[in-house]
Amino acid sequence: MAGEKVLVSACLLGVNCRYDGRNKKNEKLIQMLKDKEIIPVCPEVEGGLPTPRESATREGDRVITNFTRRDVTPFFRVGAVKALQKAKRFGIKKAFLKSKSPSCGESGITAELLQREGVDIEWF
Repeated sequence: MAGEKVLVSACLLGVNCRYDGRNKKNEKLIQMLKDKEIIPVCPEVEGGLPTPRESATREGDRVITNFTRRDVTPFFRVGAVKALQKAKRFGIKKAFLKSKSPSCGESGITAELLQREGVDIEWF
């Protein structure tokens, strides 16, 4: 029987969902969570953005693509809400997210929403 359910950035699990079409698989994290039930999440993809996609940066309360300066905030907000819904559906209290991401990072849209709703986050 699996242990506690945790939310984990899909790219950290080896899913090629990052903006550059790659992943940031973290074997140490995967080993650390071997007794947990892992619920993967990629708010950017779940919010409707393709892979690969233009890199983006958080600018205040907006997320703007780095080259074309397109406002992609609505995609990030939809993805954040979907991540929160997943957390609530599975009773998740802990998340392991990709650092330095405009969605999952320390000041990311998804991370902020999850924290506001009481989910504890560790960044990798």
